[in-house]
Amino acid sequence: MESKYFFVSYAKEVADYQALVDKIILEDLKWIDNSLTIVNCDPAYSSILCQIVNHKLSYLNKHELYYQVSLEMPPPTMSQVWPAESEEPELFDRYLGTWVNKNLKKGNKYLFLSSSSITGRNLNRVLHQVNTKLDREDYRFGVVYKEEQSLFKPDYCVQTYNKLKQGGLLFNWEDSLNPNWNY
Repeated sequence: MESKYFFVSYAKEVADYQALVDKIILEDLKWIDNSLTIVNCDPAYSSILCQIVNHKLSYLNKHELYYQVSLEMPPPTMSQVWPAESEEPELFDRYLGTWVNKNLKKGNKYLFLSSSSITGRNLNRVLHQVNTKLDREDYRFGVVYKEEQSLFKPDYCVQTYNKLKQGGLLFNWEDSLNPNWNY
């Protein structure tokens, strides 16, 4: 019987976060420098990932943590976010354009991290906006779990899964009845 969920246990999650760090170091060690900013894509889901990656890479920055910024992302079934500095929801595309202009600077490097890419639509939007501001050699994207049909192609990925065969992504700490997931 097929599962409704591709379930990620706590132990698997932590091990896969380390696997992402290992991929980044193996594939792009020379790319990382002290101008690096870590971008926490979807803080509700990716904050622990970003902290672990930041600490694990800090030895490359004289054991100082890299600067980190948060980028709010809507659930796949929604088109708006609730920015921390606002009490009102905002359409993601509008928020994203403002966020890019405020947070990205030419000449710096950016490592965008997300725990997952389910449909890839939101991360593709981020990529297109980033391309308007930065040169390709100044940014990388890393995701831990990517659904096979995701439109987004990250630079680093730990595991690809198939929603139809393995079920929809569910972390051990998530509410399985979350109405924002369509599985």
